[in-house]
Amino acid sequence: MTPPLTPAAVLGAATWTALGVPRTREGLRALRRTLHPDLCADPLAGAAFAHVTHLYDGPDVVLRLATARRHGPGRLVWTPVPGFEDLADVADLAHADLARCRHPRFFTRTAPVPGAPRPGSRLATYDDGGPARWWFLADVGRLGSRTAVWVVKRLAAAIEQAAEVGWVHGDIHPGTVVLCPEEHGLRLDGWWSAVRVGDRLAVAPVAATPPRWLGGARADPCLAVAQAAATVLEVADVDEPLAAVLRRHATGHGLPADLLRDVDDAARSLYGAPVWHPLPEPSSPSL
Repeated sequence: MTPPLTPAAVLGAATWTALGVPRTREGLRALRRTLHPDLCADPLAGAAFAHVTHLYDGPDVVLRLATARRHGPGRLVWTPVPGFEDLADVADLAHADLARCRHPRFFTRTAPVPGAPRPGSRLATYDDGGPARWWFLADVGRLGSRTAVWVVKRLAAAIEQAAEVGWVHGDIHPGTVVLCPEEHGLRLDGWWSAVRVGDRLAVAPVAATPPRWLGGARADPCLAVAQAAATVLEVADVDEPLAAVLRRHATGHGLPADLLRDVDDAARSLYGAPVWHPLPEPSSPSL
Protein backbone atom coordinates (compact mmCIF):
# COMPACT_ATOMS: atom_id res chain seq x y z
CA MET A 1 0.00 0.00 0.00
CA THR A 2 1.35 3.44 -0.95
CA PRO A 3 2.07 5.60 2.11
CA PRO A 4 0.16 8.91 2.35
CA LEU A 5 1.83 11.99 0.89
CA THR A 6 3.55 14.20 3.41
CA PRO A 7 2.97 17.97 3.41
CA ALA A 8 6.60 18.49 2.41
CA ALA A 9 6.18 16.19 -0.62
CA VAL A 10 3.03 18.04 -1.68
CA LEU A 11 4.74 21.43 -1.40
CA GLY A 12 7.61 20.12 -3.55
CA ALA A 13 5.31 19.12 -6.43
CA ALA A 14 5.05 21.46 -9.43
CA THR A 15 2.06 19.75 -11.07
CA TRP A 16 -0.78 17.47 -9.98
CA THR A 17 0.74 14.64 -12.02
CA ALA A 18 3.83 14.73 -9.80
CA LEU A 19 1.68 13.72 -6.82
CA GLY A 20 0.90 10.32 -8.36
CA VAL A 21 -2.78 10.65 -7.41
CA PRO A 22 -5.67 10.26 -9.90
CA ARG A 23 -6.93 13.69 -10.98
CA THR A 24 -10.46 13.16 -9.76
CA ARG A 25 -12.66 14.85 -7.17
CA GLU A 26 -12.30 11.76 -5.02
CA GLY A 27 -8.51 12.03 -5.18
CA LEU A 28 -8.67 15.72 -4.27
CA ARG A 29 -11.00 15.05 -1.31
CA ALA A 30 -8.74 12.27 -0.03
CA LEU A 31 -5.69 14.55 -0.10
CA ARG A 32 -7.59 17.37 1.58
CA ARG A 33 -8.62 15.02 4.39
CA THR A 34 -5.01 13.90 4.84
CA LEU A 35 -3.61 17.44 4.83
CA HIS A 36 -6.30 19.36 6.69
CA PRO A 37 -4.67 21.35 9.53
CA ASP A 38 -7.28 20.08 12.00
CA LEU A 39 -6.34 16.48 11.21
CA CYS A 40 -2.60 16.73 10.47
CA ALA A 41 -0.18 17.92 13.13
CA ASP A 42 2.61 18.75 10.66
CA PRO A 43 3.32 22.52 10.74
CA LEU A 44 3.38 22.52 6.91
CA ALA A 45 -0.13 21.06 6.68
CA GLY A 46 -1.89 24.40 6.15
CA ALA A 47 0.37 25.42 3.26
CA ALA A 48 0.15 21.94 1.73
CA PHE A 49 -3.66 21.97 2.02
CA ALA A 50 -3.78 25.21 0.00
CA HIS A 51 -1.14 24.01 -2.46
CA VAL A 52 -2.95 20.79 -3.32
CA THR A 53 -6.01 22.81 -4.40
CA HIS A 54 -3.74 25.03 -6.50
CA LEU A 55 -2.24 21.97 -8.19
CA TYR A 56 -5.66 20.48 -8.91
CA ASP A 57 -6.88 23.69 -10.59
CA GLY A 58 -3.57 24.50 -12.25
CA PRO A 59 -1.91 23.42 -15.49
CA ASP A 60 -1.61 19.72 -16.35
CA VAL A 61 1.65 20.40 -18.17
CA VAL A 62 4.16 23.20 -17.84
CA LEU A 63 6.89 23.57 -20.47
CA ARG A 64 9.20 26.48 -21.06
CA LEU A 65 7.21 27.22 -24.25
CA ALA A 66 3.62 27.00 -23.07
CA THR A 67 1.19 25.90 -20.38
CA ALA A 68 -1.70 23.49 -20.83
CA ARG A 69 -4.93 23.55 -18.85
CA ARG A 70 -7.75 21.04 -18.82
CA HIS A 71 -10.73 21.93 -20.99
CA GLY A 72 -13.06 18.98 -20.72
CA PRO A 73 -12.19 15.28 -20.51
CA GLY A 74 -8.95 14.40 -22.26
CA ARG A 75 -8.46 17.84 -23.80
CA LEU A 76 -5.67 20.32 -23.13
CA VAL A 77 -5.69 23.96 -24.24
CA TRP A 78 -2.22 25.41 -24.72
CA THR A 79 -1.14 29.01 -24.13
CA PRO A 80 2.30 30.11 -25.40
CA VAL A 81 4.45 31.96 -22.88
CA PRO A 82 5.71 35.44 -23.88
CA GLY A 83 8.38 35.21 -26.54
CA PHE A 84 7.07 32.00 -28.11
CA GLU A 85 3.92 33.26 -29.81
CA ASP A 86 5.29 32.45 -33.26
CA LEU A 87 5.13 28.75 -32.36
CA ALA A 88 1.34 29.07 -32.53
CA ASP A 89 1.70 30.16 -36.16
CA VAL A 90 4.00 27.21 -36.89
CA ALA A 91 1.47 24.82 -35.37
CA ASP A 92 -1.35 26.44 -37.34
CA LEU A 93 0.51 26.00 -40.62
CA ALA A 94 1.52 22.44 -39.83
CA HIS A 95 -2.05 21.56 -38.85
CA ALA A 96 -3.28 22.69 -42.24
CA ASP A 97 -3.95 20.01 -44.81
CA LEU A 98 -0.59 19.92 -46.56
CA ALA A 99 -2.23 18.57 -49.70
CA ARG A 100 -3.78 22.04 -49.98
CA CYS A 101 -0.94 24.11 -48.53
CA ARG A 102 1.21 24.48 -51.64
CA HIS A 103 4.57 25.09 -50.08
CA PRO A 104 6.82 26.30 -52.94
CA ARG A 105 9.41 23.56 -52.40
CA PHE A 106 7.12 20.70 -51.41
CA PHE A 107 4.03 20.77 -53.58
CA THR A 108 2.62 17.38 -54.53
CA ARG A 109 -0.24 17.12 -57.02
CA THR A 110 -3.55 15.70 -55.82
CA ALA A 111 -6.85 15.02 -57.47
CA PRO A 112 -9.24 18.02 -57.32
CA VAL A 113 -11.93 17.77 -54.67
CA PRO A 114 -15.23 19.63 -55.18
CA GLY A 115 -15.70 22.37 -52.61
CA ALA A 116 -12.10 22.21 -51.37
CA PRO A 117 -10.38 25.43 -50.26
CA ARG A 118 -8.30 27.34 -52.77
CA PRO A 119 -4.60 26.39 -52.98
CA GLY A 120 -2.78 27.89 -50.03
CA SER A 121 -5.91 28.18 -47.89
CA ARG A 122 -5.45 27.23 -44.24
CA LEU A 123 -9.06 26.16 -43.81
CA ALA A 124 -9.57 22.53 -42.80
CA THR A 125 -13.30 22.26 -43.53
CA TYR A 126 -15.06 21.57 -46.79
CA ASP A 127 -18.39 22.40 -48.40
CA ASP A 128 -19.61 18.82 -48.40
CA GLY A 129 -21.69 19.14 -45.25
CA GLY A 130 -19.07 19.22 -42.50
CA PRO A 131 -15.42 18.97 -41.53
CA ALA A 132 -13.12 16.29 -42.85
CA ARG A 133 -12.54 13.30 -40.54
CA TRP A 134 -9.08 12.65 -39.13
CA TRP A 135 -7.32 9.71 -37.46
CA PHE A 136 -3.97 9.39 -35.71
CA LEU A 137 -1.46 7.53 -37.84
CA ALA A 138 -1.21 4.99 -35.01
CA ASP A 139 -4.89 4.08 -35.62
CA VAL A 140 -4.78 3.85 -39.42
CA GLY A 141 -3.14 0.43 -39.64
CA ARG A 142 -0.33 -0.76 -41.90
CA LEU A 143 0.32 1.60 -44.81
CA GLY A 144 1.30 0.51 -48.30
CA SER A 145 4.56 1.65 -49.83
CA ARG A 146 2.92 4.24 -52.14
CA THR A 147 1.07 5.74 -49.19
CA ALA A 148 4.35 5.86 -47.27
CA VAL A 149 5.80 8.06 -50.02
CA TRP A 150 2.86 10.42 -49.73
CA VAL A 151 3.18 10.63 -45.92
CA VAL A 152 6.95 11.21 -46.01
CA LYS A 153 6.67 14.08 -48.51
CA ARG A 154 4.09 15.90 -46.42
CA LEU A 155 6.06 15.40 -43.24
CA ALA A 156 9.06 16.87 -45.03
CA ALA A 157 6.91 19.90 -45.87
CA ALA A 158 5.89 20.41 -42.24
CA ILE A 159 9.50 20.04 -41.04
CA GLU A 160 10.69 22.56 -43.63
CA GLN A 161 7.96 25.05 -42.72
CA ALA A 162 8.98 24.92 -39.08
CA ALA A 163 12.71 25.17 -39.83
CA GLU A 164 12.19 28.29 -41.94
CA VAL A 165 11.06 30.17 -38.83
CA GLY A 166 13.52 28.47 -36.49
CA TRP A 167 11.65 25.54 -34.90
CA VAL A 168 12.21 21.79 -34.65
CA HIS A 169 9.24 19.57 -33.73
CA GLY A 170 11.33 17.14 -31.68
CA ASP A 171 8.82 14.30 -31.22
CA ILE A 172 7.37 13.04 -34.52
CA HIS A 173 5.78 9.62 -34.03
CA PRO A 174 2.52 7.82 -34.99
CA GLY A 175 0.70 9.63 -32.16
CA THR A 176 1.52 13.12 -33.48
CA VAL A 177 0.80 12.51 -37.19
CA VAL A 178 -2.87 12.76 -38.19
CA LEU A 179 -4.38 11.62 -41.51
CA CYS A 180 -7.60 12.36 -43.36
CA PRO A 181 -7.95 9.36 -45.74
CA GLU A 182 -10.91 10.81 -47.66
CA GLU A 183 -9.12 14.00 -48.64
CA HIS A 184 -5.51 12.76 -48.56
CA GLY A 185 -4.80 15.25 -45.81
CA LEU A 186 -2.00 15.18 -43.24
CA ARG A 187 -1.45 17.25 -40.10
CA LEU A 188 1.46 17.23 -37.71
CA ASP A 189 0.35 17.77 -34.10
CA GLY A 190 2.23 17.95 -30.80
CA TRP A 191 4.10 21.19 -31.48
CA TRP A 192 4.13 22.37 -27.87
CA SER A 193 7.17 20.23 -27.09
CA ALA A 194 9.09 21.84 -29.97
CA VAL A 195 12.46 23.52 -29.47
CA ARG A 196 14.28 26.31 -31.24
CA VAL A 197 16.90 25.32 -33.81
CA GLY A 198 20.15 25.17 -31.84
CA ASP A 199 18.51 24.34 -28.48
CA ARG A 200 18.60 20.96 -26.76
CA LEU A 201 15.46 18.86 -26.38
CA ALA A 202 13.34 20.13 -23.49
CA VAL A 203 11.10 17.04 -23.24
CA ALA A 204 12.16 13.40 -23.58
CA PRO A 205 10.75 12.30 -26.95
CA VAL A 206 8.44 9.34 -27.45
CA ALA A 207 9.69 9.09 -31.03
CA ALA A 208 12.58 6.88 -32.12
CA THR A 209 15.47 9.34 -31.87
CA PRO A 210 19.16 8.93 -32.81
CA PRO A 211 21.44 8.75 -29.74
CA ARG A 212 23.30 11.98 -30.42
CA TRP A 213 20.19 14.08 -29.75
CA LEU A 214 19.27 12.03 -26.69
CA GLY A 215 22.82 12.68 -25.50
CA GLY A 216 22.40 16.44 -25.68
CA ALA A 217 23.21 17.43 -29.27
CA ARG A 218 21.49 20.66 -30.31
CA ALA A 219 18.30 20.28 -32.31
CA ASP A 220 18.24 20.88 -36.05
CA PRO A 221 15.88 19.84 -38.88
CA CYS A 222 17.84 16.59 -39.32
CA LEU A 223 16.39 15.46 -35.97
CA ALA A 224 12.81 15.86 -37.21
CA VAL A 225 13.71 14.16 -40.51
CA ALA A 226 15.15 11.18 -38.60
CA GLN A 227 12.01 10.87 -36.49
CA ALA A 228 9.74 11.17 -39.55
CA ALA A 229 11.65 8.45 -41.41
CA ALA A 230 11.56 6.15 -38.38
CA THR A 231 7.83 6.80 -37.99
CA VAL A 232 7.03 5.73 -41.54
CA LEU A 233 9.21 2.61 -41.22
CA GLU A 234 7.25 1.74 -38.08
CA VAL A 235 3.77 1.94 -39.64
CA ALA A 236 4.32 1.00 -43.32
CA ASP A 237 5.31 -2.03 -45.37
CA VAL A 238 7.89 -0.21 -47.49
CA ASP A 239 9.47 -1.62 -50.64
CA GLU A 240 13.21 -1.61 -51.24
CA PRO A 241 15.07 0.64 -52.19
CA LEU A 242 12.66 3.12 -50.56
CA ALA A 243 13.11 1.34 -47.22
CA ALA A 244 16.88 1.78 -47.52
CA VAL A 245 16.41 5.52 -48.03
CA LEU A 246 14.23 5.78 -44.92
CA ARG A 247 16.62 3.70 -42.83
CA ARG A 248 19.48 6.00 -43.81
CA HIS A 249 17.52 9.15 -42.96
CA ALA A 250 16.33 7.59 -39.68
CA THR A 251 19.93 7.95 -38.46
CA GLY A 252 19.86 11.74 -39.04
CA HIS A 253 21.26 11.51 -42.55
CA GLY A 254 19.93 14.74 -44.07
CA LEU A 255 17.68 17.77 -44.24
CA PRO A 256 14.02 17.87 -45.38
CA ALA A 257 15.03 18.68 -48.96
CA ASP A 258 17.43 15.70 -48.97
CA LEU A 259 14.67 13.40 -47.71
CA LEU A 260 12.26 14.65 -50.37
CA ARG A 261 14.82 14.21 -53.16
CA ASP A 262 15.87 10.72 -52.09
CA VAL A 263 12.29 9.52 -51.60
CA ASP A 264 11.26 10.97 -54.97
CA ASP A 265 14.16 9.21 -56.71
CA ALA A 266 13.39 5.88 -55.07
CA ALA A 267 9.65 6.16 -55.73
CA ARG A 268 10.20 7.06 -59.38
CA SER A 269 12.39 4.00 -59.88
CA LEU A 270 9.78 1.79 -58.21
CA TYR A 271 6.46 3.20 -59.40
CA GLY A 272 7.00 5.79 -62.12
CA ALA A 273 4.87 8.94 -62.02
CA PRO A 274 2.84 9.65 -58.85
CA VAL A 275 -0.79 8.57 -59.07
CA TRP A 276 -3.83 9.23 -56.89
CA HIS A 277 -4.90 6.21 -54.85
CA PRO A 278 -7.61 5.88 -52.19
CA LEU A 279 -6.77 5.39 -48.53
CA PRO A 280 -9.02 3.10 -46.47
CA GLU A 281 -10.73 4.72 -43.50
CA PRO A 282 -10.09 3.02 -40.13
CA SER A 283 -12.97 1.37 -38.31
CA SER A 284 -12.17 3.26 -35.09
CA PRO A 285 -13.94 6.57 -34.34
CA SER A 286 -12.38 9.64 -35.95
CA LEU A 287 -11.00 12.57 -33.97
